[in-house]
Amino acid sequence: MKLEPTEVGRLIPVTVIGGFLGAGKTSYLNTLIQKGITPGSLILVNDFGDINIDSALIDYRDDRVIGLTNGCICCTLGGTLAEQLAEVLRFTPKPTAIYIEASGVADTARIADIARVSRQLRLEEVVCLVDASQALANANHPLIGEAWRDQVRTAHRLLLNRLPDDGDFRQRLEALLDALNPKAKRLLLESPKDAPAPRPAPPVPRFAPATRTGGAHPCTSVTLRPSGAVDTEAVSKLLTEHADVLLRAKGFLRCRGYESLRLLQFSGRHPQWQSSLKPPAAPQLVLIGTPGERFEALCSDLMALAND
Repeated sequence: MKLEPTEVGRLIPVTVIGGFLGAGKTSYLNTLIQKGITPGSLILVNDFGDINIDSALIDYRDDRVIGLTNGCICCTLGGTLAEQLAEVLRFTPKPTAIYIEASGVADTARIADIARVSRQLRLEEVVCLVDASQALANANHPLIGEAWRDQVRTAHRLLLNRLPDDGDFRQRLEALLDALNPKAKRLLLESPKDAPAPRPAPPVPRFAPATRTGGAHPCTSVTLRPSGAVDTEAVSKLLTEHADVLLRAKGFLRCRGYESLRLLQFSGRHPQWQSSLKPPAAPQLVLIGTPGERFEALCSDLMALAND
């Protein structure tokens, strides 16, 4: 059906914010909010796990933030996201715009298709955050490379985060992005001083499945709820030692020497601890990684640290 100009003006614009685990999607969304998004916008946040850490980190002073869990917008058009959007379109008043922060392992092309086929939505843009320091490793990773490359291919804009000051590395990164998505606009975001150094493609994890089959994603997620206080240095050391099987960790933990829960984020072999304005009532930590004995051992060891 051909839409007339008057009808197009009433369609709700949808922006999809994608990017692999730890690329900086939530920080980018918070930056958009601080700069001023359209009043009355709705934000959908998806997480790969059974709790939604990212929705607690969105600094949107409105009640229109909806969290989805279990990576439910990763794989299919007809799942929870489509159902939730159908509910959203019955809101009174309807949202003026919709921002979807996709799970780090989401298929953003399929999410974009939901907006494309809807008679009430208009796909505004697909943005992909790229952790430049990890890009070459992620693109060639035997387990996550396919998902990472698909996210880059789908984007209208590529936002490069944490770009190392290494001329040869930058040339190889540019060549990779040119090959995957030469038409996408690229913007270099300001890199923090403590950005992780680039790393080579890792070997195939010993206990991981070798290929992605049947549409199933090779990642797994585990939610830990340790009650005791942990030593931050010990936790950071343990996570770093298991970086071969740990892709992402994020959550809130009780820490020795602090009264309130601390936010922990781990990506690119780089742990970060900070305070949070909206911590949950109880500790909770989501780990995303490669299934197998080493990943299971990491989970057990983290729980043991909380019980020491």
